Amino acid sequence: MTPKAEKRCLAALLFGNFVTGTGILLPAGMLGELALGLGVNIASAGLLLFASGLVVAVGAPVAAALTSRVDRRTLLAGSMALYAICHVASALAPNFETLVAARLMLAVSAAIFTPQAAATIGALLPPERRASAITLIFIGWSLATVGGMPLGGYVAHVLGWRAAFAIVAVMSVAAMAAVWLTIPGRVSIAPLSSASWRAVARNPALLLVLLVTVLNGTGQFTFFTYLSPSLAAAGEPMIVTAILAWYGAWATIGNVAATRLIVRTGPARAVLIMLLTMTVGMTLWGAAAGSLPLILLAATIWGLGTFAANSIQQARLAGLAPDLTSASVALNTSAIYLGQAAGSGLGAILVNANLLPYLPWVGASILLLAAGFSLFAQAFEKADATSGVLHEPRPPP
Repeated sequence: MTPKAEKRCLAALLFGNFVTGTGILLPAGMLGELALGLGVNIASAGLLLFASGLVVAVGAPVAAALTSRVDRRTLLAGSMALYAICHVASALAPNFETLVAARLMLAVSAAIFTPQAAATIGALLPPERRASAITLIFIGWSLATVGGMPLGGYVAHVLGWRAAFAIVAVMSVAAMAAVWLTIPGRVSIAPLSSASWRAVARNPALLLVLLVTVLNGTGQFTFFTYLSPSLAAAGEPMIVTAILAWYGAWATIGNVAATRLIVRTGPARAVLIMLLTMTVGMTLWGAAAGSLPLILLAATIWGLGTFAANSIQQARLAGLAPDLTSASVALNTSAIYLGQAAGSGLGAILVNANLLPYLPWVGASILLLAAGFSLFAQAFEKADATSGVLHEPRPPP
């Protein structure tokens, strides 16, 4: 690829991730409007994130296994076309059950696009440019938290939740066109070997790191899913939107800072720092008692670790077992969404029990548990690094 073509390709994939992230996170920004418009309670509306998270958790590795030989341009553009159709169906949904069905199909698209966009970069670019390029396109998810989800929530406040879904549908069509026009045709990737999956499944260090990812997502989404209704007392929709955008901005800053932190401390220690940072931020949010200055401070501290922890976990897995990166990163994507599903479901249970104010405390407790397992994993990492067992089994010559 020429440098100009490469930039266009990366921009298209970044925009596709922005659209994907906005669509997945959108319900969190407008739970109140969804609940009111569909005649369900807040906890039931929050299960929209539970359902989509569960589908992506299962679908990401399945998609990686089944679509490796499909042309990348067709696969990615097709997933954006499906995303557009599902958002149109969401905007027109006559009842909650139809919306859930649309969100389940929408999650299939998300399970394809984000991990396979990264795999496409691996097929298109030389090794020395892959890491930075993958980091770049994942900024799309950060931007979805900064702008897409808060602005979608504001649109829902002003124009209604159907309008918010319709706007994401239009954006999906634009992403589909951008991908089709910039990704070269006839590009496929090598399938993951069964030996890679088995090697990951048998290794305690990798499994513990993946468990940390699940607990991180669970702790965050226990509260994040219900962030908007928890801020209802803040007043005007614009204030809620500003708080969500403030949180997203610090999440983006933390993601950028994570690249320097890894160099200074190493991935394992960097993850621990971010998990403890988020624990402090969420605990402070729980203690804020509606104080706007304290909420903004808590959002800052929590936000710093939000994307950083996941980014560092990817680097941690790659450093632990370079030959198993394709399998471990695919499973880490599943772990992120499994955590989203578990957190959204746990939050729904607590909201149904009238425990909404306690969600930050519960989330902080789970994040602290994740920090403990991260420390536990380090012992196995050191042992395996010494013995050199973290490699993919290779057939004899």
